[in-house]
Amino acid sequence: MPATLSTTPTAFVTDLVSRFALSEEDFDRSYADQDAYDELLENVTRLGTAASAGDADAQFAQQYLLAKIYGLHTQLGAESTAEASTVLHAVTRQLERDTARDEDSWIDESIYASIPDDPERFVPWLKNMTREHRVFKHPYYHSFLRERATPEDFRSFVLQESSVDARFDDLLAMMQVGSDGETKMEIAKNFWDEMGNGDPAMVHTTLFGRIIAHFGITDDELKESLSTEALLGGNLPVLICRYRNLFGEAVGHLAVAEWLAPDRFSQVLHGWERLGLPADGITYHRLHIGIDAHHASAWFAHVVKPMAAEPQTRRAMARGALWRLNSSCRYLDRILAQNPA
Repeated sequence: MPATLSTTPTAFVTDLVSRFALSEEDFDRSYADQDAYDELLENVTRLGTAASAGDADAQFAQQYLLAKIYGLHTQLGAESTAEASTVLHAVTRQLERDTARDEDSWIDESIYASIPDDPERFVPWLKNMTREHRVFKHPYYHSFLRERATPEDFRSFVLQESSVDARFDDLLAMMQVGSDGETKMEIAKNFWDEMGNGDPAMVHTTLFGRIIAHFGITDDELKESLSTEALLGGNLPVLICRYRNLFGEAVGHLAVAEWLAPDRFSQVLHGWERLGLPADGITYHRLHIGIDAHHASAWFAHVVKPMAAEPQTRRAMARGALWRLNSSCRYLDRILAQNPA
């Protein structure tokens, strides 16, 4: 019998994830009975309710489950999985709706009212909103990593960052679908840079893999050692990049991510060199200091600004940017709290 939330969120999710190795037909067949299907979705709904109420175990289980589902869609693996299951799709959509609802709850609605009516003023407004956010020049980067972090702290940092950095190229690939013109070309340029401009040794996922290898981080650690906030940080961009109706959110999300990256990576580089860690392990971050500065500038000019012509798109881009800023801030606040001065 499938575990339910009458046990624990972790037991329910562990049991459900164990079924992902079934074929889509077998997975659907295990919930063919209407009562079993209804109970499954009710359990997922209860998980979301508990997560929204602040239950830390439920929050982790929710994001862990969503990450495992996204893994079926974004990672090559076994030939037969539950990836295409119609039942699993219903579970996924409930998790995504709950995640989006919770992320929206962190947004001060008055911010939307401050979005300028003039499209020409939107990019400066978005940059200023980012500068005023706590996450801008966050002390985790500017104080802790730069000045105080140990090699073990850097290992933990790299492990958690793997939730996003290790697959940024795939996010760009998903974003390109359905786009055209100047927007598609800009995404393509970003993607080609991530591909090392055709040099396999300089593909950014390969470079990030060198950092993973330097710290001896295992595949099991990558799969099972992420915090709730790190899991969410990896899930949100997948969510907004895989759905065409969330394209505006994806553009805003990636705009602020690219804009913040050069300064953040400069602090990482300073801390890395302070500790005398191997130079080849920091190539990824050193490279992104220059590349992401260019990406951000071009992204604002060739993607964000043209899309700002429509009021609903300006709001969508602001929403995606705020999702990134707020979730990143909670992620960094948690790590910093675990490493007091």
